[in-house]
Amino acid sequence: MLATPFRDKVARQIALEDESRALGIERYRKNRPLPWRDAVSTQNEEAELPPGRTLLKLTVEPVAQAIQEFVERINSGGAGRRPIASKVLGMVEPEEAAYLTGRVVVNAAVMDASLQAAAFEVAEALVHHAEMRAMRQANKAGYKGIIKQNEKVGRPSAKRKRAQRDILSKEGAAIELTQTEKLHTGVKAIELFCDTTGLFTLEDVPAPRGTRLTLRPTEACRQWLERQHARCEVLEPLHMPMVVRPRRWRTPNVGGYLRRVPNKRMVKQWSPAFHEELRWVDMDEVYRSLNNVQDTPWRINTRILDVMRQVWDGGGSLGGLPRREDIPMPAKPADIEQNPEAVQKWKAEAARTHTANAQLLSKRLAVSQRLWLATKFKDEEALYFPHEFDFRGRIYPTPVSGPHPQGDDSAKALLEFADGMPLGTEGVNWLAIHIANLFGVDKVSFEERIEWTWANSEAIVDSAYDPLDGRRFWTTADSPYSALAACFEWAGYIREGEGFVSHLPVALDGSNSGLQHFSAMLRDPVGAAAVNLIPSEKPQDVYMQVATAAQRFVDADESGPPPPPDAIADDPRKVAEYEADWRAARDAWKNGRITRKIAKRPCMTYCYSATRFGMQGMILQTLREIDRENDEAGKPPHLMGADNYKAAMYLSHVLWEAISEVVSAASEAMAWLRDVAKIASEASQPVWWTTPMGLPVLQAYRASSSKQIDIHWGGRRIQPVLRQDSDTIDKRAQANGIAPNFVHSLDAAHLQRVVNACADAGIRHLALIHDSFGTHAANAGLLSRLLRSTFVEQYTPNVLEQFRQELIRQLPADLAARVRPIPPLGSLDLSVVEESAYVFA
Repeated sequence: MLATPFRDKVARQIALEDESRALGIERYRKNRPLPWRDAVSTQNEEAELPPGRTLLKLTVEPVAQAIQEFVERINSGGAGRRPIASKVLGMVEPEEAAYLTGRVVVNAAVMDASLQAAAFEVAEALVHHAEMRAMRQANKAGYKGIIKQNEKVGRPSAKRKRAQRDILSKEGAAIELTQTEKLHTGVKAIELFCDTTGLFTLEDVPAPRGTRLTLRPTEACRQWLERQHARCEVLEPLHMPMVVRPRRWRTPNVGGYLRRVPNKRMVKQWSPAFHEELRWVDMDEVYRSLNNVQDTPWRINTRILDVMRQVWDGGGSLGGLPRREDIPMPAKPADIEQNPEAVQKWKAEAARTHTANAQLLSKRLAVSQRLWLATKFKDEEALYFPHEFDFRGRIYPTPVSGPHPQGDDSAKALLEFADGMPLGTEGVNWLAIHIANLFGVDKVSFEERIEWTWANSEAIVDSAYDPLDGRRFWTTADSPYSALAACFEWAGYIREGEGFVSHLPVALDGSNSGLQHFSAMLRDPVGAAAVNLIPSEKPQDVYMQVATAAQRFVDADESGPPPPPDAIADDPRKVAEYEADWRAARDAWKNGRITRKIAKRPCMTYCYSATRFGMQGMILQTLREIDRENDEAGKPPHLMGADNYKAAMYLSHVLWEAISEVVSAASEAMAWLRDVAKIASEASQPVWWTTPMGLPVLQAYRASSSKQIDIHWGGRRIQPVLRQDSDTIDKRAQANGIAPNFVHSLDAAHLQRVVNACADAGIRHLALIHDSFGTHAANAGLLSRLLRSTFVEQYTPNVLEQFRQELIRQLPADLAARVRPIPPLGSLDLSVVEESAYVFA
């Protein structure tokens, strides 16, 4: 009997999942070869692999203690084998000696290296590190030169090594040891490592002339390494879309792909206690929401794929694709010897260029992989994306290597709904609104957006019919490839009328989601008005409100600078410089320099526990972006040459106060949440709460200690961080994380509620990114109404008081008594939200 088409699809899906695992294993082995298998590799790789790094992390501390005890015993006149080793081991810090020894041992053991070879390598690593430390103290410029040369050429040649030895000798940094001293030093370090850890052993193995003493992992250690590498291989599949509907989630451990993925659970949460608890929780609506999301059928948008492929294969970067060639490094200044300021500026520009090129490489690889996967699946009738939750309940697709619904512009644009719907009259308007939004025309009324699209209809249609050789209007959009996909749909409507069958997701986005949720739960009419929870003729812009408030303050600010730091308070010259810098930073922002764009990032992240210092970095980043755009357009810098760093520092204080003023109720709620998290931490216990949809959330940040050690290895300087986790609650992290995690759990619960309401209303195609909701243009009006009604439904109960009561039940009586009441609720009538057209727009 011939197999049915569905059976064929299931067989193909299982084959794809096998291919996904095989690609992951191939990628793991290619990027991180396994020295004891058939891959060609160098001796310094095993310690760089995840299992090797884990071994080093676990062994450095006890081995360092053993080395320190050995050196102290020998130096105080005590007895011990190979006392000469204390000379070298005492030249470096115990942690450094332990790390270097461990790195050689791990690499050598998996290569079955002889004890003698490993001993010499350990000694040479220790000596090299000690020499480079001495060189840094004797001649800092010469030290930097050696490091820079080695970074350029990789492993230095024998000739270069001799030249570097000559430099070390001239500076008095060279350490001369006899072969016997090296052997004794290395053997002793290896003995200490093996005796302390019990993970490696010395064995006599046959050799051409008798036997040789060989360093090997114990059987238990070898099995552990094999298991860990096998686990790493399996845990890194190249996840791909599915060609059949994903397996439905009915338990926390089984769902999504047809075959079980190791360690893949419905909720990403490290705590075994959480997963044990989740098994017994009744949360049918949570399961239903996740299943409804991953039931959306997609297909590759072949028109976008064709355009993107032409641009990419032609070596272009049109529409925001990464450039194919690296950015040229800046030329050295001609007066490099006489102009230190020019040198400093050149170095800073070179560093930025180097970072940008590294980012470009990563982006190029991502685009190549994206196009490969899109081409692989371009003929499929329907594709599905299995999804999962993060620990707060936010929904994410599992496959993210290629096109996916939550990707960047090009990743999203390569997808469209597999099933289409005729636009209809209402759908035409929503498509027009969507197009205007993509081109940045989203701060005006819906009517004005529709008018804008019609006014630009000719350019939109030109983009659809001639995207590469026409006027390229689509490239001026904020999201170029998504805009091009919308241009194709608009051209279809112009050609066929309201009966045109559209496959495009039309998105409705929240207005600063965090502030919306805080304003609703606190019934705050001021914050609600700022984020469109209250009806208005056109959308309100909280970012512009904050920018206006900050500008008003700066323009009126004629006060003097705050007191100088204590470090310069007694130096009149430095105090004068400090005060002049402060005034210059303040005056740079006067007369309309605080724009919406500058205020946006700090305002967006305020509800997610952004710090004042973090806001300074956001302002500085935005200034650099604006200045780069101005430079390309032949315009002067935004602040007319003022010091961006100092100006960002000044404005961060102003914006912090301006945001707090505009959304004062949210500020109170965030402070209250931090306070109660601190109280819970006093009981040394995590915080549990249940979302309005019934999903338990566990916030349990554990304290960890870390120490960075400075190591010289293979001619380079590396700075590994040795991190140790504990079972102790990290009080600071708990307090900092509670507000963003709580509000994220609420926007996640709202998304789940919306998804189920859409399913009940017959909407089965959804494109979701946390606070962005997309569906067919014909269903966008219905989706808009469901978004508002479910939002009101979620916040009609007192969500914050429910959280408080749940927390009190977790705490001992004395601490529970200290949990103060929630901030008072305001006068907002939540029912007006259902009449506000711009809540999600």
